[in-house]
Amino acid sequence: MDALATVKTPAVETPVFFEDGDYRLFGVVHQPVGTPSGAAWVFCHPFAEEKLWAQRVYVSFARTLAARGAWVMRFDAMGNGDSEGQFSAASVDTMLSDIDCAIRYLEGVSGISVRIGLLGLRFGATLAALAAERSPKVGTLVLWEPIVDGAKYMQEMLRINLTTQSAVYKEIRHNREALVRMMRDGATVNIDGYELAYPCYEQATAVNLKEGRKRFAGSCLIIQIGKDGQPVHPDLKVLQGTYPAGDLQSAVEEPFWKEIKRWYRVAPNLFETTLAWMAAR
Repeated sequence: MDALATVKTPAVETPVFFEDGDYRLFGVVHQPVGTPSGAAWVFCHPFAEEKLWAQRVYVSFARTLAARGAWVMRFDAMGNGDSEGQFSAASVDTMLSDIDCAIRYLEGVSGISVRIGLLGLRFGATLAALAAERSPKVGTLVLWEPIVDGAKYMQEMLRINLTTQSAVYKEIRHNREALVRMMRDGATVNIDGYELAYPCYEQATAVNLKEGRKRFAGSCLIIQIGKDGQPVHPDLKVLQGTYPAGDLQSAVEEPFWKEIKRWYRVAPNLFETTLAWMAAR
């Protein structure tokens, strides 16, 4: 299967604004090319700077699915991209609410009656998994390299701030414990230009996808993205076991959600692995 063959297929892509409470979110709706397949997907983007680096791959895969007859919606959560609001005001709760609103919007414009699929990368995959637990409208999950342990991930985010301090000041002026205290007292912590506030930090830290059997009973694909021959991470094996219909696979790709030398427009192995799973359902 050539995952790249359909990327160049002409498609209708409509920029839209839709509401979540008192703020507007920006999205792009990809309409099906040719005969609609009946499938519909909402893409949940990664966190902070990882969203920027993964953008081109997200656009390419959305076009690939649309070329296969699916409706696809990409959107910016509150405080991201062209959506209204401040990043510092966002939290796991607001992100999940944004996903719910995106699902409802796609249902309205597509007119489909089937349940929606959610696809996410990294913390976007984590949010997709959480959204599926609370929404009966979600029928399928695709989790690309999901963040299983939110506490560890937030520590990685704080480490970015420490690295920046070291580069700018030639010393660490505020260690991680101090950064957390600052956020708890109402300040924000800069993570690659994004202002992280305590509500988001606290809620993300509390996330652990390994805990408990999932209520979501639909099909779920978990893909580890890494080097050829890389062992499957134990956390992903545990996560797979929490889903009644969970499938765990691997795709050989570079970490395109980071600043790397190679410019990623598509992720061919990841695309082909995902498309093959979708086709077999």
